[in-house]
Amino acid sequence: MAKKFYAIKKGKNPGIYTTWTEAQQQVSGFSGAEFKSFSTKKEAENYLSSSKKGLPVSDEETVTAYVDGSFDKLNNRYSYGVVMLKDNTVLATLNNSDNDAKYVESFQIAGECFGSLNAIKWATNNGYKKVVIHYDYLGIEMWATEKWRTNKAVSKDYVTYFKKLSQNIEVEFKKVKAHSGIEFNELADQLAKDALKFQ
Repeated sequence: MAKKFYAIKKGKNPGIYTTWTEAQQQVSGFSGAEFKSFSTKKEAENYLSSSKKGLPVSDEETVTAYVDGSFDKLNNRYSYGVVMLKDNTVLATLNNSDNDAKYVESFQIAGECFGSLNAIKWATNNGYKKVVIHYDYLGIEMWATEKWRTNKAVSKDYVTYFKKLSQNIEVEFKKVKAHSGIEFNELADQLAKDALKFQ
């Protein structure tokens, strides 16, 4: 596996780290974290010394999101974690938890649904025309595209909110395998868990 260098521009301890585990500790739970991974140390150093204006952009109107959900059985709370990205750089991290009785029955799925909706909301509010949502629970895409029937409160409300929020923005979905070591998916998972700790 090729070695990576993780440059933390905004985090608990900004700097360059050589493992994702170390880097994750610096950005997990840090509001407004900014970081990027590189294949060489020189590139990582250049990123830390560069201004945001100097960073290359691929498609200026598209933003990427990783979403995940979690659930606390003891307190009957669901939560979500969202990582918003542009050109492999973290723009924002979002997380929250709730215990609405009609959604609790769906456990962490409720959290992942609200994570998806909040990713769309963030993208719209920040002027993007398209958001690519990476998720690990298939219902996130299948309910939104009406390929699955909605039979519970969370899926019915998710579709209702999705239709409203997606009127002025294009939404693309991409399935990722849960707990497969994808760094931004792991960060979204950790953010969801953190939201349950700090209720």
